[in-house]
Amino acid sequence: MTVELLINFAVQFLGTGAAFFLAYRSFQKRRIQLGAEPTLPQYFSRRSTYWIGITSYCTLMSALYWLLTWHWLSLKPLVTLILRSGELVNLLNGLGGSTIIPLIAAGLFLFCIAWESSFNPLLILRDSIHDAFAIPTKAVEVYNALITSRLSAIDDTLKAQINNRLLVPSIDPGDFEKSSATVEYKWAHNCLLFDRIQNYANQQSYRRFFNEPSLKWGEICISYNAMSEKVVVWKEAEPHYTKTVKLLKELDHLTGLLCRLLASLVVFGSASENEIWATVKQLGGNVHEAHLKHTYKYILLFTAATAIGAMLGREISVSLHNAFLFPDQPLAHFDYTTLRWVAYAIPIYILPIALVFISRTLAFRRQREQSDRYYGFYMAVMILGFIVSTSASALILELTYYKDNFSFLESFIQHMRWGILPALMCGFVAYRMDTPVSESETPGKRVIAAVLRFISWGLVSVIIMLYATGDMSIQETNLRFTLVGTAFFMVGLLGAAASFKTARTDD
Repeated sequence: MTVELLINFAVQFLGTGAAFFLAYRSFQKRRIQLGAEPTLPQYFSRRSTYWIGITSYCTLMSALYWLLTWHWLSLKPLVTLILRSGELVNLLNGLGGSTIIPLIAAGLFLFCIAWESSFNPLLILRDSIHDAFAIPTKAVEVYNALITSRLSAIDDTLKAQINNRLLVPSIDPGDFEKSSATVEYKWAHNCLLFDRIQNYANQQSYRRFFNEPSLKWGEICISYNAMSEKVVVWKEAEPHYTKTVKLLKELDHLTGLLCRLLASLVVFGSASENEIWATVKQLGGNVHEAHLKHTYKYILLFTAATAIGAMLGREISVSLHNAFLFPDQPLAHFDYTTLRWVAYAIPIYILPIALVFISRTLAFRRQREQSDRYYGFYMAVMILGFIVSTSASALILELTYYKDNFSFLESFIQHMRWGILPALMCGFVAYRMDTPVSESETPGKRVIAAVLRFISWGLVSVIIMLYATGDMSIQETNLRFTLVGTAFFMVGLLGAAASFKTARTDD
């Protein structure tokens, strides 16, 4: 091995090491916003799981840098030029596109690894690995549930336990049932959160949480002791508006710090998601929100329902067409048209439904108030589904048949009728996500409910499709019949498949 090759390898390894180090620093920089305070994601998972995530990200960045500078835009010509030029003049004369561009690309790649910006594409990859290994979304959901918890939902024994542990008696039995905007209720809420955190503080496995400066356990203890005396003084004094408002703000700040620390402890210390929400419910948190498990399985189920519905619907429609309507103009069974319809239906229906799952996850991360139904969200996903399905229909059909004279806006307007059914289905799927199947429901009831959904949505699809195909000519009657018949089975199966199980503790 020549000296030149050894130096080239050394430069390569130095750059790869720099990429690994910058990726390591970047991975640890990201913080999850819980309330007004940022929190490191490493406190949302087991240490081993977190290190698997950081190793995966650093290894991936190092591999990408190696491929970039060894195969795609090799630094070898630049290293060779530097070693062989001898003089600065020869070096400057030898610089060109093949030597400068790889150096610029390598520098930009290293810069992007360390660059904290929403416009940085590498941060999207980093955040995705964070979400896979650090479980920040669960901590955000737990935090929101704790912030909005109602103390009237907790056990009476727990209320008495909290009161007995106070050094200065500052809670009355009725404080737990008062309005959430009162000083009495907010202080009772803080006492409950602090009492639960103390149970974790006595366990050695959680010691690193209380030693971490960013989680502010020391500040919490000082504020809690000071607040106890302030509440006693406030209760004994005459009502004063300015002092009450100031005390409420201080209590809200303390509540945010307590919920942030407790959310991290609950997520870290729970063996399963069911255990997480059982703990939250014990603290009075509203856990009615559905947490879907294995989302990809539902996407696959809807895809299968679409494909089977399109194939089954067309073949049955062709049979009815040949037997009763136009026996003198028979249509071919198992024609290539069936596969084309399946390929067309999947992006028209499944892509919007997949976006419903993504939108629901993003929306529920940010919402605080819990509700049985989110009708604004249902309307939003219907609009989103309409836009996406109509756009997909315009792009697929127009680019397939009218490649030369394609205008997206005109095609979108012409294909708006084909986006109605997918939009309605998106709204229904979002609605069904908040109507989970009860474990007490018998299989027979589930089957009957699925059949009723199949018939109902089949009839809806017939009405919509008769409108959508109303401009077809008499010569296209056979096509119109098969389209309506296929839609009946396909949309009916999608409606029947819209049944969800959730990972939550029932109220």
